[in-house]
Amino acid sequence: MNTPADSILVVGAGPVGLTAACQLARLGVAVRVVDALAEPTTESRAVSIHARSMEMLAALGVMPRLEERARRIPALEMIDGRTGTVRARLDIGGVPSRHPYILDIPQPDTEAVLAERATELGIVVERGVRLTALTQDGDGVDVTLTSRDGDETTARVGWVVGADGGHSSVRSFAGVKLEGGFRGQHFAMADIDVDTSWAPDAIRMFTHHDGMGILFPLAGKRARIMFMVDDPGTGAPDPTLAQIQALADTRMSGDVTMSNPRWLTWFEVHHAQVPQYRLGRVLLAGDAAHIHSPAGAQGMNTGIQDAANLGWKLALVAQGRADAALLDSYHDERHPVGAMVVKSTTTLTDIGAATGPKAHLRDAAFFLVGHLSRFAGVAADTLTETSVAYRDSTLSVHHGRAAVKAGEHAPDPDGLPVAIEDLLATTPGFLLVVDGPEHEAELRKTLGDLGSVVAADGVLARTYGWPIDGMALIRPDGYLGLVADSAHPDVLRDYLSRTLRIAVPSWS
Repeated sequence: MNTPADSILVVGAGPVGLTAACQLARLGVAVRVVDALAEPTTESRAVSIHARSMEMLAALGVMPRLEERARRIPALEMIDGRTGTVRARLDIGGVPSRHPYILDIPQPDTEAVLAERATELGIVVERGVRLTALTQDGDGVDVTLTSRDGDETTARVGWVVGADGGHSSVRSFAGVKLEGGFRGQHFAMADIDVDTSWAPDAIRMFTHHDGMGILFPLAGKRARIMFMVDDPGTGAPDPTLAQIQALADTRMSGDVTMSNPRWLTWFEVHHAQVPQYRLGRVLLAGDAAHIHSPAGAQGMNTGIQDAANLGWKLALVAQGRADAALLDSYHDERHPVGAMVVKSTTTLTDIGAATGPKAHLRDAAFFLVGHLSRFAGVAADTLTETSVAYRDSTLSVHHGRAAVKAGEHAPDPDGLPVAIEDLLATTPGFLLVVDGPEHEAELRKTLGDLGSVVAADGVLARTYGWPIDGMALIRPDGYLGLVADSAHPDVLRDYLSRTLRIAVPSWS
């Protein structure tokens, strides 16, 4: 029977909350999920999934189902919205991932796939349930939950994950506020069908002195369109199709005709972040922790990666396998990433509306990105978040001369018949890849059922740059925790006990 200390409440059943819940459940943790909405959203809020997020979702076993509902996008284009001139095309086929593309899919479809996976893992999403009070002490968290009928229940849980969006109740009850630039930026957004001569082979950002526009092709003729606009005013009615079409005529070189609107809305974004992702036994992820411009489609992806980073650590702590101090590494690793995303999306939004000398500098920068492979590669890696790494994390331990560094995302070894994400999908936690069969039995005993030991012979020596033998401990989120040019079990024992503070080498 689960006790409050090892039970977890996830507040929010969007992509971030469901990713966290699925990761926790597959690691054997009791998880309860509540969401204030009585029904799943029908609003196509976030529509792009990037390569690094796809790798993590693949480990949950949901990628084939997502692919069935989505469109693969191989590039991002920067276009002069007045003339239709393509300033730069950023092809992302060369990013270091098994998924060198963007997957454009409406958020309701992403949520539906993740909810289906949650059901398979035994999770019941309690809808129409709001968090209305939260207090915590050193041993647990007391929460009050209120149904749509007004019925209140109280519960005590070990931990609370706040994945309940930009207006997070968890964040409010935990006593922390977003900090940053509160100069709101306003957008008009449409989920709509389009007729255009632009091929559905790129996300297109249209620069214009009145504000940027973005066109995301979805399956069929469906598309997501956004325009940066002036403040429509408090209480303004939703935009009309005619208003959205007028914006497209002006800022998309008159080459986009719209019909069949599914959702038209105004929305306002700020650029801010909480100072701490961990607040005792409360942990914040996604928009509850950071909010920013939709430019670059980074929001949901950053949140999914928050959840993947947090999930395995919280599972170890909730089960009494590791000291709670392990959770400090969640903030240490993810807060800098969130800060970088807030900064970069703010900059990208501002340059989309640049005029005068700033516009000339922007166009010159676009030219470099579009024509020089060095700049294009950096930009593609940043967009797809494949450049995210934790090399300075206390969890990243590197011994010896291996070329691949701890804290980097684990590369697929050349010649290995399956990818890292496939291996992570079959193991409950850590995956150890080792070269040095004389130690294999003892390494398996040391690792226990934290993961699997895969003997890769000379494959790793080539990929990881080990001269003779070595090992890499790959975390459930796909990042390298330990990299060593020795496969001796003592190196593994030291990492598990001192770095991860794991007390018992087996999953309960």
